[in-house]
Amino acid sequence: MKKYLVATLILLAGAGTALAAPVQKTATQPVTISAAKSLQWDRKARTYTAIKDVIAKQGDVTIHSDTLTAHYLDDRRGGASITTLDAKGRVTIDAPPYKAVGDRAVYTVKTGNAVLTGKNLEITSDDGSVLTAQERIEYNSRDRTMTAVGSPKAYKSPDTLTADVMSATFTKDAAGKMTARTISAEGHVIIRTLSEIITGDKSVYNTTTQKAVLTGTVRIWQGKNWLQGTRADIDMKTGISRLSDKGNGTMGGRVTGVFYPQSQKRKPAADLTTKTPQPEADKN
Repeated sequence: MKKYLVATLILLAGAGTALAAPVQKTATQPVTISAAKSLQWDRKARTYTAIKDVIAKQGDVTIHSDTLTAHYLDDRRGGASITTLDAKGRVTIDAPPYKAVGDRAVYTVKTGNAVLTGKNLEITSDDGSVLTAQERIEYNSRDRTMTAVGSPKAYKSPDTLTADVMSATFTKDAAGKMTARTISAEGHVIIRTLSEIITGDKSVYNTTTQKAVLTGTVRIWQGKNWLQGTRADIDMKTGISRLSDKGNGTMGGRVTGVFYPQSQKRKPAADLTTKTPQPEADKN
C-alpha cells in the first residue's frame, strides 16, 4: 500500500510539472519555433503558424507536433508577446524527466492553464511511472491543481490505481519547485498491488502528514481473505492501517473480515491477484 501511494505521488507531481513548465517559463524565457515546411505570420489574426514536424522549445521544455499556432499580442515596443501555444497532431512534450503524449496541447499564458487532450493521453517518467487518460489532463497554475479525466490510470509496476477522476494539488517548496500536497481519486477507485486489491469510492492522500483515507464502500482482498467497511485510514509513518464503519446501514454498522485457513498447496504470490472472491453480501 505504501509503495503504491509513493509511486502515485511521484507520478502525479511529475505530470503537473510536465504540463506546467512551459507556462511558468514563458514570461522569462524566449520561445523558439521551427518547422519542416513553413512558418506563417498572420498580422491580422496575430498568429504564427508552423506546419510539419514542428519543434517548439522553451528552456528545458520541448514540444513536437504536426502543427503549432502561437497567438500573440502587440507590445508597446512593437514586438509580439505570445499568449497561447496551440499544438495539434502527434503532440509530444519533453520536460525531463517527464514525457507527455497526446493529440492536442494548449498552453494559455494569461490564465496559467495547460490542457492536454486526446484519446490516448500518457505521461511517463524516467523511473517507470505512467499516467494515462482518455479525455484530458489539465493543469491550472492559478489554483495549482492537476486533473486527469477519462478512465485515468496511474501505475508503477507492479502497483496500479484507477478511478473516474484523479487530481492533485501542488505547492512550491523553499527552492521554488512544484511538489504535490494532496492526491485525490474519486469514483470506482481500485488499487492493485501484488498482494492485495483495495476498492472504494474516494481516496485522499496528504503528503505532509503522510496519511491516506479511503471512504465509501471500502473493501480489501488479500487472496481469498477479505475485509470491508466504510473508511480505511493508512498512516505511512507508523505503518498502521485501520478499517472502520460509520454506521452504514447496508453493513449493519459493523466492520467485517473473513479469513480462510491456509491450504496445504500454497499458491504462488503472483496468483493472489488473478482471482478476487467477493464478499458474501455481493453474491446475489
